[in-house]
Amino acid sequence: MSAAFGHITVPVDGSTTSERGVAFALELARGGGSVTFCSVVDPMLVCLPATYGVAVDPGPMLAVLEDDAAEFCRRAQVEAAGAGIAAEVRVLHGQCVEAIESLVRQSGSQAIVVGTHGRTGLARSVLGSVAEGLLRRSDVPVVSVHEDDVMRTGPIAVAFDESPAAHAALETAIWIASARGLSIALIHACDTPSPDPGRVNALLAGAAKRVHARGVSADVIVREGRAPETLLSAADELECCMIVMGTHGRPAFQRLVLGSVAAHVVEHARIPVVTVRRTTSA
Repeated sequence: MSAAFGHITVPVDGSTTSERGVAFALELARGGGSVTFCSVVDPMLVCLPATYGVAVDPGPMLAVLEDDAAEFCRRAQVEAAGAGIAAEVRVLHGQCVEAIESLVRQSGSQAIVVGTHGRTGLARSVLGSVAEGLLRRSDVPVVSVHEDDVMRTGPIAVAFDESPAAHAALETAIWIASARGLSIALIHACDTPSPDPGRVNALLAGAAKRVHARGVSADVIVREGRAPETLLSAADELECCMIVMGTHGRPAFQRLVLGSVAAHVVEHARIPVVTVRRTTSA
């Protein structure tokens, strides 16, 4: 068994959700991988009271945030050392998503593992979410881990269709399955009966052939129903250990209006979800 990714970036903030992200990142790194733990200090949050006319000395507050960020990283590094996994730590400054993206590029990370609370609806659109921002913008796979995720040993569920994002996701899933000794469940969901079932069958047969050519076993599942709910239901029935899917990375407003299959799955899944943007190269 080898590492699912050679190097992983893991944002930490001291929350229990973040701790689950650390634990899962270390599991993915077992077998020769390494990790970089990072925590972000955003000076704009400290200066926010000033925009409302409140006089506040930002110095002490920034010092506290710096100390907290360093401590969050230190705890994660200690956990990594206990697991025998090489780890670096970085305290970053600036807007969270941009700072993490910059670190990923500098470090050559192959994936980001981030804890998410799975915010939904208005709370997400108003408050924002670091995990969701990374999901939309990251050029490497993003592994979203929830606080109440169940740990399973079943296959990797792969949402598959004709889109370039789905093909990129399949490559990532094959890589993980091969490294971890897992099988793949290719899941195709459609709202209505396909007008061309032969085309769907050929698409899935070709995907299964790609999987088998890399020494990984694969099953094909075709279901009718709304894609997000159908995918989640199938993953539960098969006791899948994670879901891997493509995302088109829609801008925030467009996503809010049109919805997003990937965002829905990340919000409602209770197993880790790996999202791969269509621009990600395998």
